[in-house]
Amino acid sequence: MGFQKPPGTQDLLPGAVEKWQIVEAKARDICRRFNFREIRTPIFESTDLFQRGVGETTDIVEKEMYTFTDRGDRSITLRPEGTAGAVRAYVENKLYGEPDVTKLYYIGPMFRYERQQAGRYRQFHQFGVEALGAVDPALDAEVIALGYTFYKEVGLNGVRVEINSVGTPAIRTAFRERLLAFLEPKRELLCKDCRSRMDRNPLRVLDCKVDQQHFEGAPSILDSLDDECRTHFEALQGHLGAMDIPFVINPKLVRGLDYYTHTAFEYKAEGIGAIDTIG
Repeated sequence: MGFQKPPGTQDLLPGAVEKWQIVEAKARDICRRFNFREIRTPIFESTDLFQRGVGETTDIVEKEMYTFTDRGDRSITLRPEGTAGAVRAYVENKLYGEPDVTKLYYIGPMFRYERQQAGRYRQFHQFGVEALGAVDPALDAEVIALGYTFYKEVGLNGVRVEINSVGTPAIRTAFRERLLAFLEPKRELLCKDCRSRMDRNPLRVLDCKVDQQHFEGAPSILDSLDDECRTHFEALQGHLGAMDIPFVINPKLVRGLDYYTHTAFEYKAEGIGAIDTIG
């Protein structure tokens, strides 16, 4: 039997590549219009970067990273996402010395050891943007508008934006305790993944598609926000409304990655199958 591509990967053949190039060109065009500049970082980094940046208790770090020891006895990981490498490059190269906010984008392959299912690949391509150097709801709204514009211009219909505020690390710590107090009496009713997440990363429990019926009446992180975070979130909504970006507030959108503060958001699309989250 001849060689075959590894599970969870795909060959992009002539005919398909040209379609990818059209989408990539559209992404670059929109980023230029929003004054974001391209950055290209290594596809592998020190493992510690992802452990500290993404979070040691996340599924990505615990279950999904491709990690190996190189010939210099260094622990190296193929990048599972783009933010950590972009921030590392921002700090290492002192891009924070620029007078304005640093606005970057990247397009490239990422790697996660995903369970094989429709729409999931172990090598996948990610288009991402980072606005670094300021905590500004107007900047968050600009990033959301960029993504919304991209999806509209590549022809996706029925795209909606879901938003939430995850506050600050201190707020999340306090909310985590409230959430655990709510979940603990229900522990034996929850699926195996949720029981494990309760001990490692309780916020991820709210992502579960299996146990949603058990989360009725769960505390909302929005009720834990301080005045500063609440003002930030209200201003974000005002900016999105002014830009005619349709959105809904989803209090269960909390994300399990350690680098999130203030605004969390997702794009969803109708009519694309069981997995409706597109970014």
